[in-house]
Amino acid sequence: MRKSAKCVKIDNAKLSAPKVPGFTCPSIDYVQELLEQISDRGDTWAKTQSNIAKDVLEYIRESNNELRSSSKYWYDKYKDAA
Repeated sequence: MRKSAKCVKIDNAKLSAPKVPGFTCPSIDYVQELLEQISDRGDTWAKTQSNIAKDVLEYIRESNNELRSSSKYWYDKYKDAA
């Protein structure tokens, strides 16, 4: 059975597309656990720095999720248009 022109176009685009990065949340969780351990035995400065780092990691987690959602949205739009 012959593929439709739309499927061929999508397949060709997939071949040249960059790889999707792996799911980063487990790594972020791990670093946050380490920061929690440092914070628990550290002084006030260490706790403050740990909290700042944890906030930054949460921002990164949210940004990664937004990028994944955006990528899925545009991929679906591309499939509809191709």
